[in-house]
Parts: sequence; C-alpha cells; structure tokens
Amino acid sequence: MTTNLSPQAKDKWAEVVACRSTPEKIKLMREFVALCPKHKGTSRLLANVKQRIVALEQELEKTKARRRGGGGRSFLIPKEGAGQIVILGPTNVGKSNLVSSITNAKPEVSSFPFTTRNPVPGMVQYQNIQFQLVEAPALVEGAAEGQKDGPRILDLARNSDGLILMVDLTQNPVEQLEMLKSELEKAGILIEDLEGHVEVQRRSVGSGLQVVGTGIFVDCTLEDVKNMLLSYKIRSALIKVRGKVKLDDIEDALFSNPANKPALIIANKSDAVGSIEVIHRLSKAVKGNMPVLTISCEKKQGLEGIGENLFQMLKIIRVYCKTPSEKRPSEKPLIMKKGATVIQVAQEIYHGLYKNFKYARIWGVSAKYPGEKVGPEHEMKDGDIIQFI
Repeated sequence: MTTNLSPQAKDKWAEVVACRSTPEKIKLMREFVALCPKHKGTSRLLANVKQRIVALEQELEKTKARRRGGGGRSFLIPKEGAGQIVILGPTNVGKSNLVSSITNAKPEVSSFPFTTRNPVPGMVQYQNIQFQLVEAPALVEGAAEGQKDGPRILDLARNSDGLILMVDLTQNPVEQLEMLKSELEKAGILIEDLEGHVEVQRRSVGSGLQVVGTGIFVDCTLEDVKNMLLSYKIRSALIKVRGKVKLDDIEDALFSNPANKPALIIANKSDAVGSIEVIHRLSKAVKGNMPVLTISCEKKQGLEGIGENLFQMLKIIRVYCKTPSEKRPSEKPLIMKKGATVIQVAQEIYHGLYKNFKYARIWGVSAKYPGEKVGPEHEMKDGDIIQFI
C-alpha cells in the first residue's frame, strides 16, 4: 500500500541517510517518525524505523559500556557446521528441552518463564554432517520495538541460515505463531516465499540509477521508479531486482534491509490430550509449503525427523571432491546450495581454480555414467563426486 509521505518527511529521511553520527541519526529518525503519516500504508515502514532506532540506541549503550570497561553482552554466535538454525519461540514452549534432547548442549531446563537469557548453541547430527542449533531467549510481543532484548534476538535470527519457530500445542499455537511472524516481519525478516525481492544500493558517485537482475516491475515503469527515488533525493543507486517487484517494494527497501529466511515450524507437546484437533488448526493456519513438525520433548517423540527437515529446509547438497591421484573422494563434503554448478564448486574450493578450469569428471546422481566429462555449467546433485581437470 502506498505510503504517501510528505515532501518534508522524504527530506528528513534524506538527512537520516546522510548522517554519520549515531546520536544525531537517532534524533533525525525520531523527527521522521513524527512527520510520517499514521495509516495502514505506513505501518510496516514505521515499525522498521522504530526497530532501527532501538537497535541504534542499544548499540550506543554497548559502545558506552565498552568505554567504561564493561564490555556489554553480545548475542553473536560464530557459525559452525552445515548451517546455523536459530530456535525462536515464546517462553516455556520447550526450546531448552529440545536443544538438550538432540544436541550436545546442556541448557538449563526449567518451568519458570524466561530461564534462558543468552543464546545457547549445540550441534545436531544428520547423517555425515552437523547443523548448529542456537536456542534464543524467549521472543515476546513488542520485541521488534525493544522489549526483552528483542532487537538482539532478531539480529541473531537475521544472521542465521534458517529458523525454527517453536510453539506449544497446549497454549494456542496459532496465536503464538502469528506473534512470532509479526515480530519477524517488523524487523524485516520474512519467512514466506516472496514473489520478488529488491535491494537499493546507494552510490555517492556513479552513472545515475541503474537496474540489474532478472526481475520485472509489475505495477510501474522504470520512469516511475526513477521519479520515486528522486523524490527521496536518490540520484545514484544500483537497484537489484529479482522476481515480480512492485513500486511499494522498492520504497520499503529504502527503510529496511529485508531478509528472507527458510523456516520450520515445530509444535511441541503432541502427547497432550486434544492435540490432534489443535494440530489440524495449526496446519490450516500455515501458508504455503512451510513444514510443520509435531513432537513431544517430554516423551522423545518425533525428534528423529528434525535433521532431515533441516536438510530439506536449507536446500543444500553435499559434494565430495576427488583428486586424480586418490582412489577415494574426501570424507568431508562441501556444502553447496541446490542448483550449484561445477564452476561454483570450483570457486568454493579455491577462487582462482576456475581460471585454469578445463573440465571435470562426475560420479553420482547427476552423471549419465560414472566419470562423465562435464563443463562449467553442469548442475550438481546431493552426493556427487567431482574431480577437476
């Protein structure tokens, strides 16, 4: 929906973008919020700006704490394994119980609310690879606007490779799921497949406004896009477009950096009385093809399917490398995205490898016969063995 911002509000946002001082940027953002009209068309925009204000304020406090020698808390968890998956959920849905049941971590499991105060990482095994699960502190309504360490939790989610949204089948799971999705969306983290995606990269110098990518504009022309960006005093920018993009999507991209994360919904306490009917209601409320896995941490039921679901959710493949002098391929696979080509695997191994690339030999699902000779655009499949020549 169109935001219909006034010229004064657009000018104020141009000041925000140009500002380099964090305290001054916060002040200008607050002035922008005051100038911004309040209606349905600006609700997501305002939520994004308010979330950024809270994040900047907390970053400012952390900087002050470091200068005082306090250091400040950090929720950043270094990534390990084939992918980092952050577990989000309200308090007391069983996140700690899940992590302690399927990983090597030993978080404190308690019936008291908000027991987990810092992220807890653990590794879960799936066949010959591992995924890193990170239990986040409980997410509450208002998290995107600063409640209960919300911005830090949401930053943890944004930095992840995927998400588990965990709900309790005995505590209105549909309402819990909607709250989680709402807070994620306010923070610019989307978990449902989008028709299109756009990124606007401002340039201090350059050749005007340049559009790249395979996407298309569905409700506007290139001239409409240029006029809208010029109204925000953006005269030089690279606009990356994928899929079907609307003019509103481009305007939204000026105020947030939306991230799309694959997600798995885990519904705990499937052993509870009446859970079958509740599971049915939850499944009906889930849009698209997002998987819903029902488990019982207490009874250790349904846990064996988590690894396979994470593997499918992340849309990854395992590729094994082999040199001409070796009889067997490496035991440790390269983790690549589905659709990865031979040349992308070469770049992953060593960036300069593709420069001297002649051809590769392939064994596995994607090969027509063992040791097939293929070129750089050959698409790899899970379990393939590759030898570069």
